[in-house]
Amino acid sequence: MHHFFLCIDLGTTGCCAVIFDEKGICVSQSYQEYQSIYLSSRWIDHDPKTWLAAAQKTIKEAVKKIDNNKNCITALAITSQRATFVPVDKNGIPLDNAILWQDKRATRETSYLIERYGMKKIYDITGLRIDPYFALPKLLWLKKHKPKIYRDSYIFLSVQDYIVHYLTGQFKTDWTQASRTMLFNIDQLKWDKNLIESVGIDFSKLPEAVPPGSMVGIVNQTVCEDLGLPNGIPVIAAGGDQQCAAIGLGVVKNGVVGVNTGTGSFVFTNSDKPIKDMNQRLICSASSVAGQWILEAGIFTTGSIYRWFRDNFGKMENKEESGIDLYEKMDSEAEKEPLGANGLLLLPHFAASAAPYWNSEARGILFGLSLGHKRSSVIRAILEGIAFEIAKNIDIMEKDIGKINEVRVSGGITKSELFNQIQADIYGRSVVKVVCDEASALGAAIVAATSTGLYSNINSAVDNMVNMKSFIRKEPDIGNYKMYKELNKLHDLLYWSLEESGVYRKMNHIMNLKKMK
Repeated sequence: MHHFFLCIDLGTTGCCAVIFDEKGICVSQSYQEYQSIYLSSRWIDHDPKTWLAAAQKTIKEAVKKIDNNKNCITALAITSQRATFVPVDKNGIPLDNAILWQDKRATRETSYLIERYGMKKIYDITGLRIDPYFALPKLLWLKKHKPKIYRDSYIFLSVQDYIVHYLTGQFKTDWTQASRTMLFNIDQLKWDKNLIESVGIDFSKLPEAVPPGSMVGIVNQTVCEDLGLPNGIPVIAAGGDQQCAAIGLGVVKNGVVGVNTGTGSFVFTNSDKPIKDMNQRLICSASSVAGQWILEAGIFTTGSIYRWFRDNFGKMENKEESGIDLYEKMDSEAEKEPLGANGLLLLPHFAASAAPYWNSEARGILFGLSLGHKRSSVIRAILEGIAFEIAKNIDIMEKDIGKINEVRVSGGITKSELFNQIQADIYGRSVVKVVCDEASALGAAIVAATSTGLYSNINSAVDNMVNMKSFIRKEPDIGNYKMYKELNKLHDLLYWSLEESGVYRKMNHIMNLKKMK
């Protein structure tokens, strides 16, 4: 009998349901895109009903494709984006829109936390920088600006937790999701009650935090009937999407880092102890391997910039080209451009900057434009700008953990062979692409296969379910690497020139005055 693992991955721009067998082979898949609510360039809400509808639709479709074998489903594992939260009542019904992880509205709350506690204290306790990215500043914003919603909230849930409650009726989170709230003690792997009380968040409004890989319930019988699932399926909280991606990429040994590029990019490596960056550029979170940690650098907008360009500037005017994949066309155009995009540099700070700069006021920049540049120049500059930002973080990570020889990559944008070669040339390291594009879902399947006892430990499950032999490898061109290294220095200098001259701060001040009018 086969063992199948149904994995739900609720990302920022869409939900994917994937069914894997015990060897990590995808036997069925379904995807549903959704849209966030952009209240402004920096305020981003999301209607939780779209997550639920997408999860229901994709589960039904994925299960229907294996209808004759659906009784082989051993477990349902859930992973999702992190640092997004939704306030719900005692029945798990949302009281308001969720505030997305990319949202930057809580700048005053962030400043308050820095003034009261200092960056070092919060980082030492939680492994996180004080930044509007994480849940705590957003919770403080909600408490101040929407006090009734805050008071009426029975509990605050991550996206993963919200779907867990729908499936099982249980209010539970796991350590990986909790470790992105800025309320979780990263050394002790538990809610930090002293910090929670000190900042004025009600501890009773936080769900129980269990180890990743925990069985958090059984799929409710009514839900099983609605979704076409067999009865009695256990639900596994596999952990945050990037923690699961690390496992799905087989990043469980030294000298290897993973880079998962979806809406944003995340650079990560596994550790058996909490590692903290002296300059707080990297963050430390709980791993999806219970009792371990990941050192991580997050970049808010990367793949989403490529999608932004596609949606706004990539549409076909010629009816004969209407069936062509827009991303493939963009890649083919960029491939004709020389290294360096004829002097164009893109700073990918379209929703502020996370690692390594951590500047909530930063904005996207396309520098060096001339009348000789074409659409293809901009496309190449986007791909190179994304890789430049990732490269800075890989170099910082190497100083903290030791020599990095190999970068394993995944995510939608890595379907581009051009982008993968650009990555290798800019990083100056071997870049290896996994065959499975859904690294987070595969990681969730590996966690579930271990939790249900099919494999004795994560390493054994990785050996059996991550097909290393079929990885696609790109080696760096040393000449290109040397040129890109110089361009990346300019990339860094461009950011600091704008920041140190106060351009970002002044622009945001002007835009805030405009809003007040």
